[in-house]
Amino acid sequence: MSAVSHPPVLTLSGVGRTFGKVKAVDSISLTIQRGEVVGLVGENGAGKSTLLKILAGIEQPDTGTMEINGRKANFRGPYDAQRAGVGVVHQEQSLFTNLTVAENIGRQSRKTDILSRLGIQNWRRLNREAADVLGKIGVRLDPTARVGDLSFVDRQMVEIARAVCVDRATSQTPLIILDEPTAVLEEAEAAVLEREIRKLKEFASVIFVSHRLDEIMRICDRVIVMRSGRLVSDRKTADTSKQQLFDAMVENAAEARKGAKAASLDEAEPVLVVRGLTRHGHFRDVSFTARKGQVTALVGSNGSGSGEVARTIFGAERFDAGSIEIDGRPVSHWSIRRAVAAGLAYVPAERKTEGMIGGYSAARNIAIVHPGEGASGPFLRPGRMNEVAQGWFDRLDVRPNDIAKPLIQFSGGNQQKVVMAKWLNAAALKVLILDHPLRGLDVGAAQAVNAEIHRACDAGAAVILVPDTIEEALEMASEIVVLRDGEVSARHDLTQRSDLSLQTIVAEMV
Repeated sequence: MSAVSHPPVLTLSGVGRTFGKVKAVDSISLTIQRGEVVGLVGENGAGKSTLLKILAGIEQPDTGTMEINGRKANFRGPYDAQRAGVGVVHQEQSLFTNLTVAENIGRQSRKTDILSRLGIQNWRRLNREAADVLGKIGVRLDPTARVGDLSFVDRQMVEIARAVCVDRATSQTPLIILDEPTAVLEEAEAAVLEREIRKLKEFASVIFVSHRLDEIMRICDRVIVMRSGRLVSDRKTADTSKQQLFDAMVENAAEARKGAKAASLDEAEPVLVVRGLTRHGHFRDVSFTARKGQVTALVGSNGSGSGEVARTIFGAERFDAGSIEIDGRPVSHWSIRRAVAAGLAYVPAERKTEGMIGGYSAARNIAIVHPGEGASGPFLRPGRMNEVAQGWFDRLDVRPNDIAKPLIQFSGGNQQKVVMAKWLNAAALKVLILDHPLRGLDVGAAQAVNAEIHRACDAGAAVILVPDTIEEALEMASEIVVLRDGEVSARHDLTQRSDLSLQTIVAEMV
């Protein structure tokens, strides 16, 4: 007896979407088979987000056709996509943290019996159905647990379970879209998620979006590359390499130069000195020196205190003991305002909520802290402000090249470039504090950000870096300060040694 033949789960033929003069998606043709995990990569602004929105029913294509499980699809909204079997796990979680696991999963199933419409819930059935869905993806979670009490990775599992619920409305193979699901996960948490993705292959097809090429190579059967709205490469991962993917993604694929590290840390002039810095319940007795033209990396796992130390140095959090010195002078009554006046800059990990004003234009975001020539006294000079912003757009290759566009409408990587420009626009930058500056960025955007870090060092600034990965610290830093449980557990002078291994640092973190 021959095996059952299944139609492709997804077929795109000449799909396009234009916004004004910009072709965000340009004539994409693509097929995804049952049980495949297909990686989707590309620089920020390459068109990935618009393509995903088309698949999720949020945007409608201008041209081309789409088929789901052999049936023509014409989605008028997200509900149509869900009914056709398309489930999406977005980069930013969309769960109700005050509800239970079962309630969050049940929201996706769209039960419409009379009791549900009247607000009367059959809790036994709701919990049983949630347990069934969780079991299907191999996850053991209590359906009655409140989502706000779960770890981040467990909440991610609930998001996946919600997406899987789409197959209850159709007998066809579901298509699950995972948009940067590991962007804010630690290494061990990401490994758990990878196992769940492999479990999904047993009954679904998966589009996996990630800027981490090593993950793509490890998890995916195939990888497709988008650039400038077009599909430029479609290869089996077994037949390609990370370098080939990088070359396909980035139009100018020359490697960013690595920072020149001084012969000795002692030769570099101290700019900021932290002595015995303590914030009760977060970190204690932290000491290090940030030096002119050097990158100091604060490395640690979740709960290590590295991010809290960075925020405290910038004045965003108070400290209970210890001291901060800038150019040899202790600070007092420390605050963000005083930090900015002293020449400090801070790019936060949560750029959308802390690093930008989404409704303002990109030009105004750049001018908001250090307007320079873009202002005359307390008044902005729109013409000059736009000239300054355009200079940064050209220098950082921000896409689309539209300084008047609200910053919330840019992709994450291009938002990060604008947030960087806001601080690099300072006339006298002394200390640049970067909290996970490459989080969610593709390799091209990361290359641009790293180039600006090197430029800031070359101009004499000291850089304090809280990196996404240990590899990032090893590549960028002159000194690594390792934190564990809020205390410094080790420090390494990379100007004096080149044999420091990732394994050594991991052992010092745990």
